Amino acid sequence: MRIKYNRDQKIKGKLTRNFDKDYAFLEKALDRSGDIVKNVFYVGDNADIQSIMEEQTDANTDSDTNSIMEEQTDANTDSDANSIMEEQTDADTDSDISSATKGQTDANTDSDINSDIGRKTVSKRIVKTTQNNKKIKPKKAAVIYVDGMTDADMVEDFVIRPLLKNKCEKTGQDFLSYVENHVMETVDWKEDESFEDILTDILSGNTLLLLESCPKAIILSTKKYPSRGVGETQQEMVIRGPKDSFTENMRMNTALIRRRIRDSRLKMEHTMVGERSKTDLAIVYMDDLVQPELLEKVRQKVNALSFDGILDGGMVEQLLEENVWTPFPQFQHTERPDKAASGLLEGRIVLVVDNSPGVLILPVTYQMFFQAGDDYYTRFEVASFARLLRFAASLFAIGFPGLYVAIAAFHTEMLPTSFLLSIATARTGIVIPVALEVLLMEFQFELLKEAGIHLPGQLGGTIGIVGGLIVGQAAVEAGIVSTIVVIVVSFTAIASFIVPNESFGAVFRLLKFLFIVTAAIWGIYGYLLTFAALLLHLSQIESFGVPYMLPSVCGENLNYDDKKDHYVRYPFAYMKKRPVFTREGRRIRKR
Repeated sequence: MRIKYNRDQKIKGKLTRNFDKDYAFLEKALDRSGDIVKNVFYVGDNADIQSIMEEQTDANTDSDTNSIMEEQTDANTDSDANSIMEEQTDADTDSDISSATKGQTDANTDSDINSDIGRKTVSKRIVKTTQNNKKIKPKKAAVIYVDGMTDADMVEDFVIRPLLKNKCEKTGQDFLSYVENHVMETVDWKEDESFEDILTDILSGNTLLLLESCPKAIILSTKKYPSRGVGETQQEMVIRGPKDSFTENMRMNTALIRRRIRDSRLKMEHTMVGERSKTDLAIVYMDDLVQPELLEKVRQKVNALSFDGILDGGMVEQLLEENVWTPFPQFQHTERPDKAASGLLEGRIVLVVDNSPGVLILPVTYQMFFQAGDDYYTRFEVASFARLLRFAASLFAIGFPGLYVAIAAFHTEMLPTSFLLSIATARTGIVIPVALEVLLMEFQFELLKEAGIHLPGQLGGTIGIVGGLIVGQAAVEAGIVSTIVVIVVSFTAIASFIVPNESFGAVFRLLKFLFIVTAAIWGIYGYLLTFAALLLHLSQIESFGVPYMLPSVCGENLNYDDKKDHYVRYPFAYMKKRPVFTREGRRIRKR
């Protein structure tokens, strides 16, 4: 038997009502898979066996009773042996007649019992006889599921065992309806007839129930994935606020969102992405806050995804982004359920991807990446100061090394005399150019960062100490780099890690090399031109129709309320409106 695929690499065909043929097809499609459990049985077998055993027990009980009575008669005969011997002559004739009659009766009784037991003791797999003498063939059934992804105890207790205890003479759709409504002890099920959908459900952790003579199969929701519990976030640490984070289980992630927004208008549309991986994906939104045009655009892009396998939300992010040549993220990735809930209440859309310990929020603006989780759980004065500090740190992270190269190599006259003399003294004995010196130390820092990420936790701290202190100090003493360069690189590294979003902070660590190169070639002019080109690029980026630099650009379409959660955070009493991309007429927050 050959498994045929269509152009979309989907298995062709539907169920044929031929149990043996359909089961053979599924068995062929799932062959050489040691984790697939296949169990074939007959509906109502245990009910027949139980009745047979009861009848056999009754027959054995009658036989034992007759034996006891005969033994008691023999005992009485022995006790009266003398009397019997004395009357032997007179009783012989009567005894013979009585014995003959009794023997005949016992023989007939034993013959009837044995005959009855022989009729009732039938095999599981032969034709059985009902009370009306109508012969019916026992119906076959099969369950197929993946071991390790399915709750096997649930399948046995609520599917197989009830089917074994219940008999039904119905066939076809009537038999299917009877099993669904009167036999199965689980409520989460659906019907399906396509081989492609059936196999997808099996490999997703559901259980297939195939019944003989039925036009469709029953798919039972019995998923039980191995997963870790809800833990503390590893990237977006906060001092005050919730500590729970998303996991790799999509259903658990949606539950964490639902726990925070207990509103019937919170919608979750489920689909599958990946031609072979068939990864579950949920589009989560507030039905009354999201813009219909934005929602429809996201639906179309998600349905149009055509890729071999989707293994993480990062792949979905790269496949859905509108501008693939920009280093700036057009989705906000977060591990925090409270941040995802906050985005939903502002009219944004959240994409929950199975096997990913985080969710994607869209649309985004650049100022969203400077907002930390605890900005809304502390006083607005503290949150505003921290946010301004992050904006300033981002400028230092991207431009401070390039600015130092431009001034030290081309425009030393811009520095005060005392400061210039300090730099000259520090560079005494350094033979390599300033630009190469800075690039060397920046590359060393990036190497230490990558090594610390991929090494175990205990070794990660060790490599930082060895690389940052020992190697850096040795390079200064050897006259390879100056002390001022070590200070510049260290300050830049600290500033890059202040940005609360890791994907956005990685952009600054990448673009700083561009500023260093242009500053080394054209000095301060190349540095400023690069900065202007960066601002022009940011002003042209859009995230699903929303300007990336909002509200710094397109200010004529905004009012003052849109800037109350931008560079600073106003008190909640003054933040009365939602962002501009919220559905028209729904911008006023309910108080």
